This record gives sequence, C-alpha cells and structure tokens, in this order.
Amino acid sequence: MHVYKIQRPILQYNRLKWQEQIMELLKDITNEEVAEKPVRPIPSITISADRLEKEREVHLVVAALIATVTFAAAITVPGGLKKEKGSEQGIPFLIHDATFKAFIVTDALAFLFSLCALLFHFGMLPPFSSIQRPTFLSHVGATTFLGYATYAMVIAFCTTIYVVLKPSYGLSFVC
Repeated sequence: MHVYKIQRPILQYNRLKWQEQIMELLKDITNEEVAEKPVRPIPSITISADRLEKEREVHLVVAALIATVTFAAAITVPGGLKKEKGSEQGIPFLIHDATFKAFIVTDALAFLFSLCALLFHFGMLPPFSSIQRPTFLSHVGATTFLGYATYAMVIAFCTTIYVVLKPSYGLSFVC
C-alpha cells in the first residue's frame, strides 16, 4: 500500500512531462507542411471553471428530479396493486403484461443512470474519486449518464401510458 502512495506522484510527474513533450512536438509540427498543405493544430475544448460549476448545479438538480420521479413511479405502480388478503396481496395487476415489464426495466435504468450522474458529480466513482474539483472528464461522464437517464425516463413514461390506456386503443398509441 505504501508503494502505491510513493509511485503515484512519480506517475503523475511522468504524465505531465510526456504532455509537455507532446505539446512541444505539436508546436514544431504546426509550422511545417505535410503533403504540401499546412498542418493545423487540433482545437482543444476549453470550458471555464465557472461554466462547469453552473452546468454542474443544473445537472445535479435534473439528476435529483429524475431519481425522485422514477422512484415515485416505481413505488406507485401503474395499474395498481392487488388488495385482497393472501399471497397475491401487493402484486401489481399488470405483472404479466410485456409493456409493464418494459416499464419496470426502463424506470429502473432511468433511476440508476440518474444516480450514476449524481455520483459522477460528487466524485464518488472510481476514475474520479481522487479528484476534488469538477473536471471536464467527470462533467462529460455525468452528462452522458444524465442523457441516458432522460431517454430511459421518456421510454418508461411512454410504456406507462401504453399500459394504462391499452383498453382504449385510440389513446394508447399517442405515445
């Protein structure tokens, strides 16, 4: 365990040294021509820390709302639960319906993706657990998970509408 703590700063120093060498080589190449055409540097994405922080706050609110809505949707099952006493009590009426199963899966995925986005922003996932401030990479990861959570939530909503409105065929195809 002590070896890891000693080697980590050395690896970070080597990585910084390699990055500096690569940047120097890129500067040399930009002034040259390859195949009779000037070489242009690849534009790098630069986002200010203030912008990252503002987007982070918005993402946290959206991820928390998605987690709350999907949790509530899973608890209040569409179609209701069986209330008669016995072994069937508490089982959803639509348990054998394929679209109900699709709802359960997509709702669970939306919940998990939104939690992953929250964990990315709080820096609790392994690749970013040692980073104390928000970085571009954690921002991209959280945005990706938030996008997946949104898609899964929309699909869960559509399957819920279909399951509940299936008896009236005209309304069930709205979604």
